[in-house]
This record gives sequence, C-alpha cells and structure tokens, in this order.
Amino acid sequence: MTFLLRALILGLTLLFFTFFYLYINEDKYYPGADFQTSDMPKFELYDLYSEKVINQDNLDGTFLINVWASWCITCRVEHGFLVNLSNQNIPIIGLNYKDEKENAIEWIERFGDPYKFIIHDLKGELALDLGVTGAPETFLVSNGTLIAHYRGEVNDMIWKDVFMPIIKKEGLFKND
Repeated sequence: MTFLLRALILGLTLLFFTFFYLYINEDKYYPGADFQTSDMPKFELYDLYSEKVINQDNLDGTFLINVWASWCITCRVEHGFLVNLSNQNIPIIGLNYKDEKENAIEWIERFGDPYKFIIHDLKGELALDLGVTGAPETFLVSNGTLIAHYRGEVNDMIWKDVFMPIIKKEGLFKND
C-alpha cells in the first residue's frame, strides 16, 4: 500500500511539473499580454513641453501609447526599439508616468524622441484609468478603443508575437 501511495504522489507531482513546464514554455504564452478591449478613458492632461491640454479627443486613428519614465531602467532598454518603430512610421504617443517634467525632458533630449507627442501624467491619473501597474507598458489603440496591452518591455519578439498578429488581422497602420 505504501508503494502505491508513493508512486501516486510521485506520478502526480511529475504530471504537475510537466504540465507547468509545457504551459510556461509555450511559444505564444506572454504573461504581460492582455487582449481585452475597452474604450479609451476620458482625461485632460498637459503636453510635456507646453501648457497645451491633451484629452481623449486629441487621439484619433491607430497608434501605440507607451508608458515610460526617466527613472525606469527597463524603459531605457526598450527605448531603442521604440525609435526603430517610429522610424517605420508607427505612430507612438508617450505617456510620461509619475515623473518630474525636467527629468523627462532631459531624458528625451539624451536618448531621442520617438513620440508624436508626450502626455505628462505626473500623478499617474490617466495611467491608473488605463490599468497601468508600472513602467514600461504599451497599448495598441484604434479609433478610441484599447485593443491590446503589454506590461513590460516591448522588443522585436513581443512586437512580432503580441502586436503584429492583431495589426495584421485588423489591417491597422495601412492608411492612418
């Protein structure tokens, strides 16, 4: 009886770890990806460089919203990839998250500006409404609807596996 019990416990343990290993190593598994659609929240914040008010009505067409901050190390890692996307005519709007204006401007001047414009969200109000938990995070937005959200660094692999399938399926960025 003890042999049977030990074999059962060992078998269940191996089965659990095998399932867990296969589930985690699945190519299309990205824990930071969220594909639930929702409307762009209403907001009214300032442009990073001026006193121009930006709200949801200023955002039309299809674009990415990239949540970043000068204090975010991973944002620096991701920044070069965003510059490349911008050079490929992918419109990106920056959402500067819980950052001092001077620090953010200095950071952009140092590393380059891939953004059409940058919304300064000092208190994290818009970020909270978007469901942001930290930086970096990136949203795919089309005609006022959030259609994809990725928590973490966007790089070539994430772009190809998370965002591109939706972009191709929906035919986005063709005439925007």
